[in-house]
Amino acid sequence: MYFKLAKQNVKKSFKSYIIYFFTLVFGVAIFYIFNSISSQSIMMNLSEEKKVVFDMVNTVMGYISIFIAFILGFLIVYSNNYLIKRRKKEFGVYLTLGMEKGTLSKIIFIETILIGLISLIIGLVLGVVLSQGLSIFTAYMFKVDLTKFCFIFSESAFKKTILCFIAIYIIVLIFNSIKINKIKIIDLLKGARKNETQTVKKVWVSVILFILSVVMIGSAYYMVIKMGISELEIKTLGISVLLGSVGTVLFFYSLTGFVLEVVKRRKSIYLKDLNMFVLRQISSKINTTFISISVICLMLFIAICTLSTGLGVNIAMNSNLKDLTRFDATIWNNDGKSIQSILNYNKAFISDYVESELPVTLYDSGVRYGDFLSKKAMENQNAYYPIATNQKIVVMNLSEYNAILKNLGEKEISLGKNEYTAIGDIDSLSKWANESLKSGKEIKINNETLKPANMKFKEIDIYDFLMKNNLLTFIVNDPVLNGLKPVNTKVNINLKKGVNIDKLKEFKINQKGFYMITKREVYANSEGIGLTYAYLGIYIGLIFIMASAIVLSIQQLTDSIDNKERYKVLKEIGVDEKMINKSLFKQIGIYFLLPISLAIIHSIVGIKVASKVVSMFGDINIVKNIIIAMIVIIVIYGGYFVITYLTAKRNIID
Repeated sequence: MYFKLAKQNVKKSFKSYIIYFFTLVFGVAIFYIFNSISSQSIMMNLSEEKKVVFDMVNTVMGYISIFIAFILGFLIVYSNNYLIKRRKKEFGVYLTLGMEKGTLSKIIFIETILIGLISLIIGLVLGVVLSQGLSIFTAYMFKVDLTKFCFIFSESAFKKTILCFIAIYIIVLIFNSIKINKIKIIDLLKGARKNETQTVKKVWVSVILFILSVVMIGSAYYMVIKMGISELEIKTLGISVLLGSVGTVLFFYSLTGFVLEVVKRRKSIYLKDLNMFVLRQISSKINTTFISISVICLMLFIAICTLSTGLGVNIAMNSNLKDLTRFDATIWNNDGKSIQSILNYNKAFISDYVESELPVTLYDSGVRYGDFLSKKAMENQNAYYPIATNQKIVVMNLSEYNAILKNLGEKEISLGKNEYTAIGDIDSLSKWANESLKSGKEIKINNETLKPANMKFKEIDIYDFLMKNNLLTFIVNDPVLNGLKPVNTKVNINLKKGVNIDKLKEFKINQKGFYMITKREVYANSEGIGLTYAYLGIYIGLIFIMASAIVLSIQQLTDSIDNKERYKVLKEIGVDEKMINKSLFKQIGIYFLLPISLAIIHSIVGIKVASKVVSMFGDINIVKNIIIAMIVIIVIYGGYFVITYLTAKRNIID
């Protein structure tokens, strides 16, 4: 009997809340997909370096899945709470007819298990199918061939997904049990007729709070744009985040009272169609859900930023691999110690396999970025930590630089007496460095005053590394640096023709503080890190968009059922169905648009700042990535809006 009754209830719930079931299904699918990454390696021909990086990607995704599990858990518990609220009157009838609370708890227990099983089974099937496509995407990102494409079933991802959702549903069951035991019959019977609690706000209070929220959000924007992420200390960054978050909450808290009063004064708008009814409905809802609306806005902001920058970092890191691997390997020391002892230790290896050794010795020029770059340049490029903190610029001698140019097949340069030039590998800095060189900016190095040579800033990579990090380096004649102590030493190694790069594994570094990276390691790590950022962006972005949309959807679907009598009254006084549907469309549309509109404004600022940091990894078309992110959001978020509207329309008609 209990099972039959629970089964009937599930059918009714499925009809009214189909959007909730779809969300659970896609939640399970996404969770499985991104936890099945480890099983994909059996199809790929990975080098040892790429195997290590692939394991790193899998480990990172494992940790982030714990965070995602909490998000999905919150989503399920929150949605389940609304399902119970929606059925208060039904539960009240059961209890009035003599059903005990324990019996009601058993029925809800069976319902919850049925819902969970249906979602889990369909989600896992969908996840297993879609994960095959992820294998192809992973192989493409790692630039490897699928040596033996086959249907992959990840047992570990399967178990992890089941365990995760069992844990979530245990919490749901406990939550339901507590909820049922605390309810009163009178509350259940009246539940459908209760209005949202109105947080009374006088108009002048709303106006003041609205202005305050705009000021707080504007201040947060100013801090991150003006100072840049690199210049912000932990404390200052925390203040900017706090200002933005609190400002967002105050914005939605004050919005309805402020906007409602403004619209009421515009009689042509307020009295048109059912706008009065729609605005009252929206005002009543946001008054009691402004906290959740604020959280949704911030989640959408994070989703837009992670999708855009995640894809951007991946593209950027892979766009400059050729420039970042001009040599077969680079050895370096960050304390300025000589690398000669390591080269001597590997003398036999070098004589047999190494074609050339190209040293790069960097010295402290004593010239700070603020001494060379204009004030405007310092403000524009403050996303880079050395510029934001006005550190000293390094300098290298002309002979070592010319040796590198010759090795790369480029024309060597010459400097006149007391002349210097500048190089670097950050494209965005070229404009500002050229500005200083063209203006004849003099610098003083080792007590010698130097003027710029008649040549432009050269964008060039003079050693192998995972990312571009040589913002600015001065090139001077060798005698200028006499007596200065090196602060950083490097040696680029090129192998003889025909020598396999795997031979570099035999190169020995037995001294602490000395490091080596090979061309192959740069490729493997760049592809791996880029893939990790891409996965994180897609994973977090999709979950946050889904979570935001489902919360908004359930709130509106619940309202459509609770306000069913109100729509009946509208019909009885002569309002036609077309106008009612139009008002419902406006209500749901405004409710969905409010959080994403502010989130987009937040994102414009966030992406602008983040793009400067991402540019250190390589060239990036941020506009293209924003378009991709917005398409994803329109499809998912817009899809939820359409389904919500159609379901709500059916609810008020049934």
